[in-house]
Amino acid sequence: MRLFVALPLPTEIAEAAFRCAPDLPALRRVKPELMHVTLAFIGQTTEERLTDVAAAVETAAAGVTAFDIELDHAGRFPPTGRPRVVWLGVGAGASSVLAIGERVRAELARREVRFDAKPLRAHVTLGRAREDVSLVDARAIAAGVEAMRVPHLRFRVDGVVVFESVLSPRGPRYTARSSPRLRLGGASA
Repeated sequence: MRLFVALPLPTEIAEAAFRCAPDLPALRRVKPELMHVTLAFIGQTTEERLTDVAAAVETAAAGVTAFDIELDHAGRFPPTGRPRVVWLGVGAGASSVLAIGERVRAELARREVRFDAKPLRAHVTLGRAREDVSLVDARAIAAGVEAMRVPHLRFRVDGVVVFESVLSPRGPRYTARSSPRLRLGGASA
């Protein structure tokens, strides 16, 4: 099984984020129901490790109060050259995302669950450049990112989800395997 830990987006926020993405032939846009903020990508693991992953996320979420975040700017990876990923970034509340991400990663490490240790960047992927993208199309994607008008998309984060990702020719399918809630309350970001 293929796992990752993320903050899900409310439906209306994901749909608004989808509408922000440049609609270009060279960009495979992410469907709204698949949008999330990744905290830890675990990748391929065994069914037996799911218990450890769920326990790690449960422990990381314990005692954390729900918080607000705002998607308020667009960007791309890499920031120069041919873009591979187009995203919306978390502005207000980014420190809370990073804090819970670090808690999740620390608990995974404590249980010796391997995960991608790349630095955490609080963002929602809107689309990925097609593999065979030409230089002209790459420039169009870069220009599309520059021209994006990003409404301030604010929402409350009240839980963390362990998702199983099943890949297919029609795209990925995500299934929540564990979803601990955060404590109610907390101040707005």
